[in-house]
Amino acid sequence: MLRNTFIDLELCYEGGESSNAAIKRALSVITDVRKNGDNNVVIATHGNLMSLLLMQFDNKQFGFEEWDALSNPDVYHLYFDGTSPTIRRIWMG
Repeated sequence: MLRNTFIDLELCYEGGESSNAAIKRALSVITDVRKNGDNNVVIATHGNLMSLLLMQFDNKQFGFEEWDALSNPDVYHLYFDGTSPTIRRIWMG
């Protein structure tokens, strides 16, 4: 079922939200943080939302298989120099 939400970003199971809705919610947080001018911010989330967010910044290269390969916990560093961040996996649990 989860794999399907990475294929069809509008898919919404009963009682949940679509991947696109989750992405919109997560991107609004990133946008707010960047507008505030904060340079060093830690954002904690679960792996699915983190994967969807990384997918938006990584030219759709991050998907279900990458989510499945996450450790728990996992830490990614996004460095913004312009509009697109540099993404680096900095720690695997």
